[in-house]
Amino acid sequence: MTLVALDGTPLVAIGAANRAGIVGAVSSGIVLVDAANEAAIMFGQIFTEDLGTHTIDTTGSSSLGWRTSPTTFANAATRVKVGLAALDTSTGPPARAVHVANVITFDVSKTLAGGGGGITASAWQEHVPDAGTKTIAHGEVVAFCVQMTVLGGADSIQVAVGTAPSPALIRPGVTGYTGGSYADAARIPNAVITFSDGVRGYFYGGYVQSVFTTGGGSNTDVIREYGNYIALPFPVRVYGIVGNIGPNSGLANFDLILYSNPLVTPVAEKTASMNAHIFAGAVVGPETALFATPYDATASQPLVVAAKPTTTTNITVTYKSFNIAAHQNADFPGSAYACTRGSSGAFTQQNSGKDRYGLGLLIGAFDAGGGSVAGLPASRLQLGH
Repeated sequence: MTLVALDGTPLVAIGAANRAGIVGAVSSGIVLVDAANEAAIMFGQIFTEDLGTHTIDTTGSSSLGWRTSPTTFANAATRVKVGLAALDTSTGPPARAVHVANVITFDVSKTLAGGGGGITASAWQEHVPDAGTKTIAHGEVVAFCVQMTVLGGADSIQVAVGTAPSPALIRPGVTGYTGGSYADAARIPNAVITFSDGVRGYFYGGYVQSVFTTGGGSNTDVIREYGNYIALPFPVRVYGIVGNIGPNSGLANFDLILYSNPLVTPVAEKTASMNAHIFAGAVVGPETALFATPYDATASQPLVVAAKPTTTTNITVTYKSFNIAAHQNADFPGSAYACTRGSSGAFTQQNSGKDRYGLGLLIGAFDAGGGSVAGLPASRLQLGH
């Protein structure tokens, strides 16, 4: 194994957030669709799990995943179409799907009728397409759209997307076609494409979540720890911890700890002690903590990055939940999930592996593989995952 350090201070935050590096809390945002032809248009490049090209159609495991906020889909006359389309390259910004008179030209889609339970309120949705086919290459720009083609009664669909810390992303992004005009919704895509062969695709820089980021467990004492299990598929050097944690108004001190062997007999390899008085505010927010010396982890080594209060005053660690544990790789290369433990013993998986805390690693050296890049200057190394 040859670990090659990156030059300067370009530590890579990994495990806490998403591929775009968002560390802060991403809360729920919406696009309200409640009139004929109104639509939520999520757009950006698709990151496929194996970097390959795949097809979604009406067969196999094909599915379109997205989430609603409070929604009424009760009138039998209402029709909503969920699907994928190409991007219109001649108009915008804001970005919009290819359309004719604002009716989206779907390549593959599912048509849903109101009153039959095809769309439920405040929940993750999965729809098997009933029309069309679309082949998507890794990195291809795609529009994932939810359009109300016919309104019956007072139905309304709230498409749940992410609201990022400022500044908002401009790609990937979300456009709302509402009130007869297109407008940037200043939001982040929240969708999953499952292809007919079972491989999934995500918006690179999107933020997949079924339960939106919220305060982590009621950590009001010194006997419980919350963290993320992380097993990277390659050796790395860990320089510190990144997280979205709050000392809160009670000004609670806490430790950020890196454990090895966490699921058997946890060993505290590195600890960063955090004084609540040395923060910009007594709130929940992004923060970093460097170790006095780094820790070298081997490939696929089980680790837990955890937060633990050191007084009886509570801290808050944000977390989010996926619809299924398999969606964890929307954010992360390798194995990862939220876990907890009490005053001693092993860490245990939380919520069947579907949760993720706002805690991750600061990585600054990677395995060069002993191959042709091992001797290159650090400034020429490239990281991709």
